[in-house]
Amino acid sequence: MPPRSDDSHMDAEPREGVLGLLGRRIRRRRLVAAGLGVAGLGAAAAGSALVVGRGDAAPAPAKGSSSGAVVANTLEPTVTPVPATSGGVAAAPLTSTPAEVEVSGQVAPLAPVPEGMALVTSPRLPLFGIGSEQLEGILRGQIVDWAEAGSPARLPVEVLAIEGQEPAGTTPTATFPDYDALVAGFADHPGGVALVPLDQVNFRANVLSVDGVDPLRDGSDDGGGPILRIGVVGDIVPGRNVHAKMAFYGDFTHPFLEVADTLASFDLTIANLEGNLSATLPQPADIHSFSFVSDPAMIDGFKLAGIDAVSLANNHAHWNSEGWGAQGLLDTMDALEAANLPFFGAGRTLDEARQPWVTEVKGLSVAVLGVDGVTANLDYPERDEEMGVVGPDWGAGPDSPGTNPFAYDQVVADIAAAVEQYDIVIPYLHMGAEYRWIVPAWVQEIAHGAIDAGATMVVTNHPHIIQGMEVYGGKPIVYSVGNFIFDQMYSVDTRQGLILEITLRGSQVAGIRTRGVEIQDFHQPRLMTEGEQAAIMDRFWRSTDRLAER
Repeated sequence: MPPRSDDSHMDAEPREGVLGLLGRRIRRRRLVAAGLGVAGLGAAAAGSALVVGRGDAAPAPAKGSSSGAVVANTLEPTVTPVPATSGGVAAAPLTSTPAEVEVSGQVAPLAPVPEGMALVTSPRLPLFGIGSEQLEGILRGQIVDWAEAGSPARLPVEVLAIEGQEPAGTTPTATFPDYDALVAGFADHPGGVALVPLDQVNFRANVLSVDGVDPLRDGSDDGGGPILRIGVVGDIVPGRNVHAKMAFYGDFTHPFLEVADTLASFDLTIANLEGNLSATLPQPADIHSFSFVSDPAMIDGFKLAGIDAVSLANNHAHWNSEGWGAQGLLDTMDALEAANLPFFGAGRTLDEARQPWVTEVKGLSVAVLGVDGVTANLDYPERDEEMGVVGPDWGAGPDSPGTNPFAYDQVVADIAAAVEQYDIVIPYLHMGAEYRWIVPAWVQEIAHGAIDAGATMVVTNHPHIIQGMEVYGGKPIVYSVGNFIFDQMYSVDTRQGLILEITLRGSQVAGIRTRGVEIQDFHQPRLMTEGEQAAIMDRFWRSTDRLAER
């Protein structure tokens, strides 16, 4: 058993981020809204003043594309902390006239970003887009603080460059021998910004759109493979107040209305369905029950939001305290199949539960695997709150229904087999201790094992709050995207969650962004305002940095 860590939580009771909550909201396969952002306020921005009232984020690219094949990692993996800078949510990129630059004493138009280049910052900068006039001011030293370009936090602007690629007419604060060195340099230059070749960009930098054009997310196949955008959200819990609110409004799509356009804008969208959908099971008499059930009509909401598949690998898909046995899970699978909404991570037999969900988009095959490490944990069968384990009893058997159980060797073997067959392989692991800001050591161990087996990246969930991320073997692991549709209104942490946006160029992760959501009225997430986003990303990056220190 891997060692436990006493620092697996910051507080037993989740607390509000130090920046507080401000604000309004925004909107985006339909109307497409703002890019999601891995952005938070880290140590580098400590003491910076918040700037509010910048308006809504601008539309993000509609749909992308992607191609290539996953290649198993052959290098010795190393754990690399994401560079510490600053963060929050993007202000709306301003649409303005083309920038100008002096040429031989005269003013001449300047193209916003040269073709084949991208304007990049730290992934923690709380800004995802600027106007061309801001670009001019930034590069010419006229804008000296990111707040002047729309950031919700003040941070000095520093122009950086790769040696030999300095923008004409600029005097970089620092130059670096290559892209990797520049990205690492964001740790010392948290307000750094640089023009770099687009084909070098990966998830360790944030690409700013200029006048609403994002060269990465709006791009096409430039030889590295098509661009594919995948959205992942956390726990959708259909019971208790969520069911009651849908019944009250007479609309089983109601929880999705504020976020449907955003989710539908991705090429693929995946969610965790944590509960049952049944036309026969009654609502529990106890309003505080942990057995969650609603009507299959809720599937209409999933479809409205463009959700392409759901994970059933969780501790409420099969487990219940109402004496339903396997009926809840069986009814749910029947309802999903009848509605042609794919599921993974559970099945009528173990073989079925272990199968990934597989689809093809833009010539790329994508496989997503679900694993239940909470109520089907074979490696750690004893109930343990610190480890986030309930037991082993609700996993599928050779001839019995259940969730896909966690056994390290089996999970790694399944991932390795998928890597041999599909271009993109993403394990979506349901495990971890509830309400803790960093993961137990055993969850980190299986996440690393998944990367070692060749996974494209790893996403986890279960704690009902967001956690952070790490880079292992050169690939991202995002720990817990939190609640998405649930009635846990009692704390800031539990009524908030993340929409994770993954941008792939071929089979490689080229970008990661997150967009915070705030659950309102016990059932309905809305997109966060800039100030709210700054607060949630402050927590995200503190969890990231805390994990890196372990």
